[in-house]
Amino acid sequence: MQVIPAIDIWEGQVVRLWRGEFTQRQVMGEAPEEVGNRFLAWGLHRWHVVDLSGAKAGHLKQKALLAQLRQGFSQVQMSVGGGLRRQEEVAWAIENGFEWIVIGSVAVEAPTEVEKWMEKWGPERFILAADARGDRLAIRGWQEATQYSVGAFLRRWRAYPIAGFLCTQIERDGTLAGPDLAWYQKLQAEAGPVPLIASGGIRGPQDIEALKAIGIPYAVVGKALYADRDPSRWVTAYRGTSKT
Repeated sequence: MQVIPAIDIWEGQVVRLWRGEFTQRQVMGEAPEEVGNRFLAWGLHRWHVVDLSGAKAGHLKQKALLAQLRQGFSQVQMSVGGGLRRQEEVAWAIENGFEWIVIGSVAVEAPTEVEKWMEKWGPERFILAADARGDRLAIRGWQEATQYSVGAFLRRWRAYPIAGFLCTQIERDGTLAGPDLAWYQKLQAEAGPVPLIASGGIRGPQDIEALKAIGIPYAVVGKALYADRDPSRWVTAYRGTSKT
């Protein structure tokens, strides 16, 4: 099990959302570089970086800041998401050194376009986001509901050797309410050989161990790393290896 810390950025500030609501933002009070330095000190060498401003706008809004963060921590592996809905933005992220591109809305609305990107850059460069309210996907920065079930989405894409399915329970995100383990167990059967990345509501080591026990290999952790007075007490047990 590897913990992947989340760095969600809104207009240059690191924030946490409450249940995916942009109006319910909590500013964490540190610059992205300061947060990154702390994660690096804890030995966390894989991060999930999100342009929240871009997720709402439908295109990347903070390219300069994202590039600065990527260049400033060359020893860290990073996935980037938030409004990457056009090929030129995927190209920009890859050219700027991000290891993985997180795609959500386009994989639902224009899957043939995503297939073209996978053919061009390789499916292993992509993580597909399954952001769910209940069992239905939400797209366009979590703001638009669909009738597409998470299970159907995973079955649609599981034949591709992508880097993972990032499965987020929006109702739990930012709440520290704990993950729904039964939901993840059900999704494992739908995902086939593609690894699941759990996200939403994770409180700390008790949830990490519970996810590990059902076979989940990765967990994106956000609020717990900011709210806990000393996450280094437990998070170092789930750190990855440094980038070579």
